[in-house]
Amino acid sequence: MKKAFIILVVLGAIALLDPRSRAQIVALVGRASVAGRELSAERTLKSIAEELQRTAAETGVYPQPAEFHRWLVQNHRDAEDPWGSPYYLELFSDSFVVGSPGPDTRRRTDDDLRWSQLRSRYPSATRQGTAPAATLPDYTPPAPPSSGVKSKAIERAQRAKGQ
Repeated sequence: MKKAFIILVVLGAIALLDPRSRAQIVALVGRASVAGRELSAERTLKSIAEELQRTAAETGVYPQPAEFHRWLVQNHRDAEDPWGSPYYLELFSDSFVVGSPGPDTRRRTDDDLRWSQLRSRYPSATRQGTAPAATLPDYTPPAPPSSGVKSKAIERAQRAKGQ
């Protein structure tokens, strides 16, 4: 076993001496590092979502996005993802999203990691603590023109054809 380990170390050292293989090894290790961080962040997001559901079931309130960082710290959680950016919370009327800005550390980009979940079904968990869902003002579309009335565009087109 000891000999196999020594052989692997020697082969690795030889591979690192060649510039072409060194670039491939560094790229491979870099991808593995990013994948490991993403897996860690995904697990943390799922755990945070579960904790949010428990809190909402117990207290009847979801923390507001502006208070989310403090809520994470109070619940003895690391409030930052593996890249050093703060986790974030988005609340909707029927669901919520816990997210990480990902490797580029900017929100709302393609590499964001997000965990969405429906809100708790417990009646007390929806009673307060969230802003009301945005509603559109009443809108009634105008009535369609009656079939007996020609529009001006139709009349112009018919005149142009000589009808």
